[in-house]
Amino acid sequence: MRPFLIALTLLLPCLALAQAPADGYLARVLVADQSQAIRDTALSQALGQVLERVGGQPLASQPRLQPTVARAPKLLQRFSYERDNATGQLMLVAGFDPRAVDAAVRAAGLPVWGQVMVPTEEVPLTIGGVRGIADYGRALSALRAMPGVRGIGVVGAEDGTLLLRARVEGGAAALAAAGSPVLQRQAEASGAFSYSLPAPQ
Repeated sequence: MRPFLIALTLLLPCLALAQAPADGYLARVLVADQSQAIRDTALSQALGQVLERVGGQPLASQPRLQPTVARAPKLLQRFSYERDNATGQLMLVAGFDPRAVDAAVRAAGLPVWGQVMVPTEEVPLTIGGVRGIADYGRALSALRAMPGVRGIGVVGAEDGTLLLRARVEGGAAALAAAGSPVLQRQAEASGAFSYSLPAPQ
């Protein structure tokens, strides 16, 4: 077994914890820097994503939600910054108060269906071509960016292949319809989800 895979196997509990499943009240927005002015704008964008997801309607068609968007900092529970491992771009990660978001959606006359009517399922999958820790980060970042993916659990690693379980809104059907500019889907007769990570150019 390659040395990095041995180290990865030993670190799996910690790595899985670091990739704790995101929920429907968490959003990521690209930002230019960590200044407060940029952060406030990004928080409004992030809350807009969450409101659309939970309410199931485009934000532009719901003027009664605009005052809620303006209150984004007050609904914020936590935020952090991270670098996208695939692009190197800075991202704000914001999590909002589920009760406050649900109340705002109901007050706008919308059903709170984002987490109820779209079931979330665990889907097993593999990603091959992982040659080191940097590739590990790129692979998980690319998977997490795919539509519907709400969390990733690392099961193991063997011979340059990551064994994962992804929490996906809409389950296997949603994952099958999703694409990635980084990961290449590999055809398997069993219908299992298998991807490869091409080497960086």
